[in-house]
Amino acid sequence: MTAKTIIWPATDAFTRRELFIWFAAIIFATKFFQSVLQVSGLSFQDSLFVRAAGIGAFQLLAWFAVFRLLAREPSRDPATHQDFAVIGLLGIFNIALNIMNAVPAQRVIWIVATLSAIYIYLMSPKGSYSRAAATVLLALCVQSLWGPILFSLFAFDLLRADAAIVGAFLDLTQSGYAWHDNVIATQGHSIEIYSGCSSFHNVSLAMLCWVTLTKLTRPIWIATDFIFGAAACAVMIAVNVTRLYVAALSYGSYEYWHNGDGAHIFQVGVSVIILLICLWGCSFSDTRHEHTA
Repeated sequence: MTAKTIIWPATDAFTRRELFIWFAAIIFATKFFQSVLQVSGLSFQDSLFVRAAGIGAFQLLAWFAVFRLLAREPSRDPATHQDFAVIGLLGIFNIALNIMNAVPAQRVIWIVATLSAIYIYLMSPKGSYSRAAATVLLALCVQSLWGPILFSLFAFDLLRADAAIVGAFLDLTQSGYAWHDNVIATQGHSIEIYSGCSSFHNVSLAMLCWVTLTKLTRPIWIATDFIFGAAACAVMIAVNVTRLYVAALSYGSYEYWHNGDGAHIFQVGVSVIILLICLWGCSFSDTRHEHTA
């Protein structure tokens, strides 16, 4: 009687692409359920629906782009010990920050996502889909965390700039208006511009749409991409300035464009405009001026 040796079938190595996809999925799931748990007074199912409905279309498009681009990466290189070590360290870093409560949990996950995106970018070849995915993830982190932090550092000056621009247009077209710091006033009506209403507040959202659609179209940059990126940001600022101008005209205009149906029209309208500009930019191709960054 001879002993039989059991030979386990060989399995394919865990690829770097698969590792990055799984880690991106963990980051997305963590962020999503953190948002769900923020909703109080609702059942889990109701809060899930509310938060899902509240996620912006550009953010959802960006997450789709991250997974789509990682999935399109043709490389089948196996994940290295360094890859697993870095991912493990990022997981430990996430847990440690949450235990110490040194940083709000909503920010911790974006810090981890930023470090992950930087690592994926550095470890990916130039012009690859995985590097394009890392670029979109970085743009998502900037829009969600780093952009608002940077804005807060210069918020007072930017709000004064908003008031000055709107005040200048009012001087050209109306009479009896005055502005001081972030306040625009006339007889019986005045508005105070806060951070959420600033013309510069949503620039990072326009940039997110631009980066997302461009990288979904091609993993490389061409010269015209940056022209349309600048155009998207400029249009976002211009449309916001127009909204502030109209809101400053009268209390009725303010109520309509800030609290009424006009606010929804504005959100949809500016989103469509930015989307069309970015799509227009994606329609260009110029292989003579490609930048494989």
